[in-house]
Amino acid sequence: MKIFDPRFYGNLNLSNFDVTGKLITIDIESSGISKNGYPIEVGWYSKDSSGSILIKPEPDWLENGFWCTYAETHVHGISKKMLLRKGIDVVSAAIRLNETLGNSVVVCDVVEFDGTWLTQLFSKANVIPSFKLIGHLELIDFKKRTGCHLVKSFSELQSFENKRHRAQDDAKQLHENMLKITEPIA
Repeated sequence: MKIFDPRFYGNLNLSNFDVTGKLITIDIESSGISKNGYPIEVGWYSKDSSGSILIKPEPDWLENGFWCTYAETHVHGISKKMLLRKGIDVVSAAIRLNETLGNSVVVCDVVEFDGTWLTQLFSKANVIPSFKLIGHLELIDFKKRTGCHLVKSFSELQSFENKRHRAQDDAKQLHENMLKITEPIA
């Protein structure tokens, strides 16, 4: 079996990550937090590009996967009906993400969840990700090692207000938080 895991397991350094380059963040909404959950929406954000795609569930995801009705009504507001009507197939979704993200190192908030869902998407599509995925903590650690210091904790910036969690909006919020969290040491 091929491994389609986009998570980056190397150490970030100046040869594989441009600290002055554009920051791209990503967020994935899922059918629910469960080993049988599956990706339903992917959103990305950078200063130059942003967008999101709804993912049409695969038949086996619908038959054997976990669907959280609480998340549908109280968290992301995405229904199965909406996904079946407006979602794109997993192959098109994987190809579009590769075209959009290129060979970038992309930052997510919880790599254990987002990495799992992206792996599931790319594996089902039989497409190899062109990008690498890291969690926000790895980016913070890298920035501290390359001359920045922490000015706020990530938890200070997190907003848990009652709002819909949609992937593109969450990716934008993560992007803004990552820019606020460190600054160069003078």
